[in-house]
Amino acid sequence: MAITHWKTSEPDLETIFAQHQQPLDALAAGDVPALVIRQAFPRQSCQRLIERLVAKELLYDPRKPVPEKFIDAAIPEGHFREGRNKQASRAWDAGTATGRRRIDIGTSLGYRGSDPDAFFAHSRESQDLFADLFSAGEDPVRILYDALQDLSRTKRVVTAHEPDGRQYGPAIIRAHYGGYTYKPHFDSVRLREKREGYAVHEFEHQFAGVLVLQNTQLGELSAQCILHQCLWQPQIDSHLRGGTFHEYAASEGVANVEVVLEPGDLYFFNTRGIHEVPGVAGDLPRIVLATFIGYSSDREEIFVWS
Repeated sequence: MAITHWKTSEPDLETIFAQHQQPLDALAAGDVPALVIRQAFPRQSCQRLIERLVAKELLYDPRKPVPEKFIDAAIPEGHFREGRNKQASRAWDAGTATGRRRIDIGTSLGYRGSDPDAFFAHSRESQDLFADLFSAGEDPVRILYDALQDLSRTKRVVTAHEPDGRQYGPAIIRAHYGGYTYKPHFDSVRLREKREGYAVHEFEHQFAGVLVLQNTQLGELSAQCILHQCLWQPQIDSHLRGGTFHEYAASEGVANVEVVLEPGDLYFFNTRGIHEVPGVAGDLPRIVLATFIGYSSDREEIFVWS
C-alpha cells in the first residue's frame, strides 16, 4: 500500500521538533509511526561493541560451530510469559524452524517477569554486566536515554524501579540468528503480559526504543521493522495468533511503513501498534539494543526497562 500521510519523523531532533511540538504525545496518539534519529551511535562503535560481545562469549560467531550454551539459552520465536504463569505463551504460531535463535544479553520482563524475585535478581546481574561492558566510554544505553530525554522536553528519564528501590534492567541486547522472525504482534505489560504488581503496569502508554548495532543482509534484502497503523484491540487477537493479520489489514485498508535502519540508527515507536520484523537468513545476525518505555503525559518521570 502506498503511504502518503503516515510517515516517520526523521532524521534528527531538529526535524522531529519542527514537525511535532510534543513528539512523545504524537507517538502515544498514533499520529506518527516512529521517531528516527539517524547515526545516533557511530557505526564504528557498533562494530567494536559486537566484537567485544563475541570476545566475552556473550554472543557467538555464526561462522563457527554454535556452543551448546547458546542453544540452551535461545528464546523461541513468539514466546513470552503472562502474569505469574511459569509456562511460556505464544504471541503467534511460531512454528519449529531450526537455526533461528534469539540470544538476550540482559533481563527481559516479558520472559522473566512471572517470578518477581528471580526477575529482580537477574536485573541486578544485568546492571553489573552493562556497567562493565560500557566502561570504555562508548555507552549506547546513555545515548538512548539522552535522546529520549531530549524528546520528552521536561520529563525525567530513569531506569524503571519499584517503590522499594528495586531496579529493572536498563536495556537489553538481542541478537537474532538464522532469520529469526517477529510476526505481527504488539507489546504491552498491561494488555498482553498483564504484569499487575509491577510499577511499569501503571503507565498509560508503552513505547520501544531500539538502536540497531548490526543488520543482516541476504542479497538486496535486510531485516527491517514494519509498523502497521493499527493499535491493538481485542478483536484482532485471533488474527495475530492465527497468522491472518495481513489478510485482515488488507481487507480493512490498514496502512504500514517499513522503517529502514542502518547500524547506529535509533528509533522509538508505540508498541501497542501492530509491528513485525520479517526474518532474513543472512550470514550475520541482526543485533539491537532495545528498551521498553513507560509514558504518561501527566507523570513527571518516564520509566525505561528491558
